[in-house]
Amino acid sequence: MAVLLVVLFAAGLLFLERKWWGGVSNGLWIPVIWMAILGSRPVSMWFGSGTAVDAARADLEGSPVDASIFLVLIIAAAFVLSKRRIDWHDIMAENKWLFIFFLYLGISVLWSDFPDVAFKRWIKDAGSVLMVLVVLTEDEPAQAIRATFFRCTCLLIPTSVLLVKCFPYIGSSYDIWDGQPYYCGVGTNKNMLGMALFVCGLFLAWAAFDFRDEDTGEINKARVLTNLVLGLMTIYLLAKAHSATAIGCSVLGICIILGMRLAIRWRVKRLGTYGFALALLLALLYTTFDVDELLMRALGRDTTFTGRTDIWKAVLKENINPLIGAGHASFWLSADRVERLSQGLYFKLNEAHNGYLEVYVNSGLIGSFLLIMVLISGAGKIKRAAVAGSTVAALRLGLLLGTVAYGMTEAVFRFSFIFFALLLVLMERPLEAESFDETEEADRYSAVAT
Repeated sequence: MAVLLVVLFAAGLLFLERKWWGGVSNGLWIPVIWMAILGSRPVSMWFGSGTAVDAARADLEGSPVDASIFLVLIIAAAFVLSKRRIDWHDIMAENKWLFIFFLYLGISVLWSDFPDVAFKRWIKDAGSVLMVLVVLTEDEPAQAIRATFFRCTCLLIPTSVLLVKCFPYIGSSYDIWDGQPYYCGVGTNKNMLGMALFVCGLFLAWAAFDFRDEDTGEINKARVLTNLVLGLMTIYLLAKAHSATAIGCSVLGICIILGMRLAIRWRVKRLGTYGFALALLLALLYTTFDVDELLMRALGRDTTFTGRTDIWKAVLKENINPLIGAGHASFWLSADRVERLSQGLYFKLNEAHNGYLEVYVNSGLIGSFLLIMVLISGAGKIKRAAVAGSTVAALRLGLLLGTVAYGMTEAVFRFSFIFFALLLVLMERPLEAESFDETEEADRYSAVAT
């Protein structure tokens, strides 16, 4: 009965979504399926005998079933893009730092000790770019972005609640740090569930300002009720998952979205100044008071980030080329290295639990620099879109800054749900950039501020 209710609920929401926000093609389901897989478990785990604990090793060895599914989706996305006849030169020029970053990752496969595995992983990473382009090349990109996030939210959130409430042997597991039980929903662990909740929660917070019908201008009560129910489900799952990073970054992202929508939208031109002032204030508080300890206590964690600082120190001691790293997604492929870094632990490490450190050990200082440039260039695009009056800019900024904070304790800048969402808000199609009139929009927002 519970399964039937959840299926009907999700199907009903997806039906209403096509009614509320039309103008998107059926091809949009390709990136939605891709994103939904990244936000949950590998398909082979749903139909096989694997467990959440085995997920890390399965990821290293690879699954023919999952590889085939990703390949089919990549081919389908390439087919859709070929039909749309997009101008690749303009796309790459508009997103040059992102394409340089991915090109470098592809080149770094050459010095990996496991080039075949590294190349397969790079293909999947490049596949995420194709999926994002399928979304952005829709006739109405803003509607397509909204529909993509909404569909994933409808698929992941209710299903996670179903697994937690009715199928705990599927939707729960045990923490590798302290052996305590936790809830993971559709994810393989609470960290993966936390990433999905972070992205979906920020989307729902942004969608809370979008209740009016486009034709009549009246408040759509069905949208209000839908957003409220999904929001309460997300809060419930956040409480069950006990993911401090997800909670903290969700609060940060939601505050940014609220600030953009309610207070400082017309002052977004000074975003860089505000960001520098905030960083300076945090640095001052950090050196003057024990802000880090107070924050960790508020989130229910210790100042070692649940043992992560010890992992960071051990990873930094590894002998790699600091300039180019170990090769794309190759650092944790070495069994000897994994055994050495996992000494003293009762589980096998497969990530550094820090996004920036993960990029460094795999891609070196060059890869780290390119990642920073991708983030900076993306922030510039979001700022430009916000000044132009884009309603999606608040969601984009909240996801960007929330992900930057998320990367402090989780390896998010790799093939993951958060990284796909980040690509979706960082990339831009040239048409939007060409239609931007800075002088006209600046005058308009000056009038709003007055």
